[in-house]
Amino acid sequence: MKAKKLVTLTLAAAMVAASSVSVFAAELTDTDSTGQTEVKAHISGNAGNVSYIITIPDVIDFGELTQPADNTTDHFKDVNYEVKATKIDGLDAQTQSINVYVRDQNASVGGVDDFFITNKNNANLSFEYSVFNTTDPDSSSALNDNNMLQAVGYNLHSFDTEGDTMTGVLRFNQNNIYGYDITQIAGDYSGYMVFFSTIENK
Repeated sequence: MKAKKLVTLTLAAAMVAASSVSVFAAELTDTDSTGQTEVKAHISGNAGNVSYIITIPDVIDFGELTQPADNTTDHFKDVNYEVKATKIDGLDAQTQSINVYVRDQNASVGGVDDFFITNKNNANLSFEYSVFNTTDPDSSSALNDNNMLQAVGYNLHSFDTEGDTMTGVLRFNQNNIYGYDITQIAGDYSGYMVFFSTIENK
């Protein structure tokens, strides 16, 4: 590994009305280790002659979650997100790639490795969501359907060409909130996804 980068991403899911939208703001670079808003980055090591920018969403918003009347069928709320190789210089695409990993802020190998949003006023209220690295979640498995085998997280995508874009889906099954007294779980929810990028040999 020639370089390591770490960034956090806010994932907000409000029980109050809001639009489902992804906003780009944060960037990982080999020379800039700070992010904006609720995004933080740290760079360790030396990337040699390779420099890159991987752009991630600043915020992903599920918007309004609705308690279903029954849980006999799934009631999915999906929102798209993008991770893009905004800049790649000096990478040997035949032998190298920039690999991006992702995990929940509290995930650990051998422990709880799912993704969660938590009520901002009551840390005891948390609900799981799923992360896909494809736009067709119905025909693929979520990353967190598998065990997380590395501390840096699940392998999200490999980039080797400037402009490469990965579009994925975050999915919340609103059956998670079925059966609750809605007055007891109402409020704003959020969680953090931690992204890690590194230059690796193919």
